[in-house]
Amino acid sequence: MIWKPNSTAQTDAPQTNRLVMVLVLLLVFLMAARTPLDTDLWWHLRAGETTLQSGYPMLMDTLSFTRYGDAWINHSWLSQVALALIFRVGGYLGLSLTVALTAAASMAILYRQMAGPALFRAFIVLLATVVAAVVWSPRPQIFSLLFLAVCSLLLDDYRRYGKNRLWLLPPIFVLWSNLHGGYPLGLMVMGAYFAGEIVDSLFADAGQRQVHWRRLKTLLLLLVVCSLAVAINPNGAAMWRIPFQTVGVGILQSAIPEWASPDFHDLVQQPFLWLLLLTVAGFALSGRRAAGADWISVVIFAASGLMARRNFGPFAMVAAPILSRHLWDAVDAFRQAHPGVFTSRTRSVPQRPAPAFLKKAINLTLVGLIGFIAIVKLFVVSQPQFVRAYEANVFPVQAVEWLKAHPEPAAAPAGNLFNAYAWGGYLTWAYPELPVFVDGRTDLFGDEIISQWLTVVEGGEGWRDILNRWDINVVMVEPDRPATALLVENGWRQVYADSTAVIFLRDVENGR
Repeated sequence: MIWKPNSTAQTDAPQTNRLVMVLVLLLVFLMAARTPLDTDLWWHLRAGETTLQSGYPMLMDTLSFTRYGDAWINHSWLSQVALALIFRVGGYLGLSLTVALTAAASMAILYRQMAGPALFRAFIVLLATVVAAVVWSPRPQIFSLLFLAVCSLLLDDYRRYGKNRLWLLPPIFVLWSNLHGGYPLGLMVMGAYFAGEIVDSLFADAGQRQVHWRRLKTLLLLLVVCSLAVAINPNGAAMWRIPFQTVGVGILQSAIPEWASPDFHDLVQQPFLWLLLLTVAGFALSGRRAAGADWISVVIFAASGLMARRNFGPFAMVAAPILSRHLWDAVDAFRQAHPGVFTSRTRSVPQRPAPAFLKKAINLTLVGLIGFIAIVKLFVVSQPQFVRAYEANVFPVQAVEWLKAHPEPAAAPAGNLFNAYAWGGYLTWAYPELPVFVDGRTDLFGDEIISQWLTVVEGGEGWRDILNRWDINVVMVEPDRPATALLVENGWRQVYADSTAVIFLRDVENGR
């Protein structure tokens, strides 16, 4: 309950707005505080530790045997160092806290961009939170969502209010390109604003057209400078290849769930659709022509979200402020056209203003209660015993322990391991002595290795030739993979099995 008597509405409005903002950000923190496990977390931690030990960013692969010694465009080296240091100091609690704080900071920036009263903004922020929450995990992409929100804020302030703080963007892009390869998201927003200025100039009068052309020159210069800035990185100009390398992996959508198109039969993925439909409705009902930058941004990021569910988060960050402005215009127009709907017809009863100390006590109690729940959840989900129990259900914890206890089978004659894709990162952390076949670095492995991995686990044509070519003697995969039956039929021995993983060893005596 937010205490706000009618007689003091004007004086209490700023306090109420601040209270709503604090409460909604606490709710975001509460939703983002979760068990800090992700399939890619582990290889990021391993690379971060390697960088800390060597004193230089890890730019050559040493984690796999399929790409061992190859150059690796490690676009997230700075995030990896940060995550490794956080894990050293704060363990799982530190990782959970980092994700929750970054999520709350991102949504605070969104709240700043929105239109409408506090409760209306809170509704939009929470909807955006539900959409973006599917990608909040302890991995570098959380920093890309934060920088995307900052980039959108600076561009929006420039376009709508004339506040020119665009000089901040080049250093932001330098930092962004060292933290994560998601910097193209920022360039996409800038491109949408640039295209939007062109479209808006077509509908403007002569005076306004000059304003649009001045903005176009500024945005074009900014696009060039920021594109060059991303090369200020240990990888140098190779950073420009990252978006093309990743998108160019054609097998991603069929092999890796986060790159697949959304399935709206899944309730968890439906909020993306709700946000998209609401945004379209806001455009239709607002009663004004949408700015070019607004609808072009929505089209670009909605299309990316419809192609891959990992893009839900960026869409939420871009669409939520635009939705708030257009939907509030629609609500405001409806209020003016139908004033009786929002006016009480009952006689108001005069109320004595509540004492200031009582209002503050109620509000502080509410903030304290939600804050306490958020902190308790943060501590509970990051407790080592809780994390280990969750980890054992997702990763081959016991199977790795078996390999450590029986190193001799995996060491002869070549010792190469074929592993499940989702476990590659975990194996690089839990058992670094045994290089993996593949892990989550899709831009490094590309279609060649990922397609070979998929052929083996699905038992496709040529699966035995792939195992022979890489001198693989150990296979660790999920029990329900088609490959498990084929391995047994072709002389491989099952030496370990549990509900999560099975391990097969090649029967050397039977040859290949």
